[in-house]
Amino acid sequence: MKIYDISADILTAAVYPGDPEPRLDRAAEIGQGSECNLSALYCCVHNGTHIDAPLHFLPDGETIDSIPLEAFLGDCRVISVPAGAITAEKVRELLPENEQRIIIKGSGEAYFDPQGAEEAAKRGYLLIGIDALSVGVHGIQTPVHRALLGAGTALLEGLVLKDVPDGKYFLSALPLKIGGAEAAPVRAALCKN
Repeated sequence: MKIYDISADILTAAVYPGDPEPRLDRAAEIGQGSECNLSALYCCVHNGTHIDAPLHFLPDGETIDSIPLEAFLGDCRVISVPAGAITAEKVRELLPENEQRIIIKGSGEAYFDPQGAEEAAKRGYLLIGIDALSVGVHGIQTPVHRALLGAGTALLEGLVLKDVPDGKYFLSALPLKIGGAEAAPVRAALCKN
């Protein structure tokens, strides 16, 4: 079985403009009077590879800990798309209707426009993943996220797909259980027999 680690390192991944910078603080160190190493992590829950829950853009939306885990585990399809806007026409042309989970490989430069998000929302995907920092682009985040999250689609953002060929895979992308949060970091992997 081939396993692809498709996660960005939480401490070195690009940070969305305006989000806090992550850091790892050493609370204790072997050799400095402690019997063990102990670290504390500070980061935005949207840093690195993460899942957005509906609460991110919907005031009464589900929190990350209440999304059924089935969204994050199962068969998926990786699909390459050109950089730029994923319009409604591109959704109809490039994205399959008969999948529950799709992963979009756009060299970190693809994003949904509002009409593309509406068209994708109609398909009932459990999860859409993307190798950009966000499924939207600065200035049009709200309508894109509201369309997809409002349709019950979990959003897996900040993937690393450069070495992953298009095709069918098994996805494992379980978010950390953070009660009441609108997002959570994830260690995502694709498996292929």
